[in-house]
Amino acid sequence: MERDKQPGIQIARAVAALTIVYYHSWVSITRFPEGTAHPIPFLSVYGWLGVDFFFAISGYVICLVVSRGTFAVWPFLIKRVFRLYPLWILMLSIFAATAWLWRGLLPTETLGFFLYSATLGLTDGFPFYNIGWSLQHEMVFYLMAAIIAPLFGVAGLIAALLTSYLAFQFIDMPWYLATLANHHGEFLAGALAFVARDKLARFGFWIPAVIGAPLLAFFAIAEKSQLLPFALFFLIVAFANIKTISRWAVLLGDASYSLYLIHPMVFFTASAVVSKFPGLPLWTQEPIRFACILLAVGLSLLSWEYFEKKAIRFGNGLVSRDSRKVVASQVPI
Repeated sequence: MERDKQPGIQIARAVAALTIVYYHSWVSITRFPEGTAHPIPFLSVYGWLGVDFFFAISGYVICLVVSRGTFAVWPFLIKRVFRLYPLWILMLSIFAATAWLWRGLLPTETLGFFLYSATLGLTDGFPFYNIGWSLQHEMVFYLMAAIIAPLFGVAGLIAALLTSYLAFQFIDMPWYLATLANHHGEFLAGALAFVARDKLARFGFWIPAVIGAPLLAFFAIAEKSQLLPFALFFLIVAFANIKTISRWAVLLGDASYSLYLIHPMVFFTASAVVSKFPGLPLWTQEPIRFACILLAVGLSLLSWEYFEKKAIRFGNGLVSRDSRKVVASQVPI
């Protein structure tokens, strides 16, 4: 697990997660009159870019993993399963139970839909717990890597992502293909950044960051989502060139997945609590918003330490035991 980490990529994970968290933080103060808050302008409108950034990070990290000589399909998939599913199923269950007890289930929130959402199978729209839509894309990308990389390497994976990305731009696809291909450009940006990392290392952080950040903002404001991968490529290169970070940045990067899944529940709960106090003064909105963000961060750090890390270690242990069995079976009797 530790070998897959790079200092700059840890920072990138933290930045992506915090961007998404701030973008969704309006939920915590939605009970106040509209237009009376004081949000950070760009983040409050374009914080959704953090998800695209996460996809690009995954493109980089998975290429790093599959490019190793020790890469094997089943250990890779087992580790990915224990990286995503335990916390996803836990938070999905917490959301379902809270929704049932607090407001009652919607007509679409059936047991069948809950069970299907737990698999992270592709949905035409949001899963039972909305935030899980991006995890569906992650799982499909992992499966692509597991199928393509052993046969054709990183180059084959890049070719598949590029083909899918271009096809989405020019071909009318069925919804289930279009939904996936719509984000393959972001994974492609990270994969290309991985390939170019050594050649562009001499530019450090600031040069690619100064190119990538304004481009990302421009493409978002101009509603040119198909061009976002070009900006994300430079941003991933920039963060990959960071070699040292503080311990707290590492921890926040570690906890970024927990932060991504936990923060909606914190904001939903805060909104429900605020609704019970209709006389709160308007100036309390921003303190409430940032208190919720800090609470989400704190819960995520606890989740990483006492839940995520244990689930990952369990998955790694399964892989290690299987590896020992294989070696033992090859020893002549």
